[in-house]
Amino acid sequence: MTEEAPPKSVQDTTPSLFKNLTGVAISATLATGLYSFTNMMAHKLSLAPLQTTNTLANRLATLVRTLLLAVGTGATMIFAVIAIGLVLLTIKQMFSNIFSKPQI
Repeated sequence: MTEEAPPKSVQDTTPSLFKNLTGVAISATLATGLYSFTNMMAHKLSLAPLQTTNTLANRLATLVRTLLLAVGTGATMIFAVIAIGLVLLTIKQMFSNIFSKPQI
């Protein structure tokens, strides 16, 4: 039988404030970019009327437009919530570092 090496333990360290703020910057940038893209896409789709009179084609086109906007909005909200959560985590860590008792 082959012996397997024991799994490496995961360190239970909290992320540093710099890593948190880097994550905030990345998430906020992605959320802002996705918001701008979704807003531009919604504006373009609202100005472009459908060119067909077929009922099924109209319904499918409306469905595709709705799905595009829903995916863009959902991705925007995910990155925005991540950014807000990381800001709150950073504030919590700052307060715990300030008010923690010194280790003797």
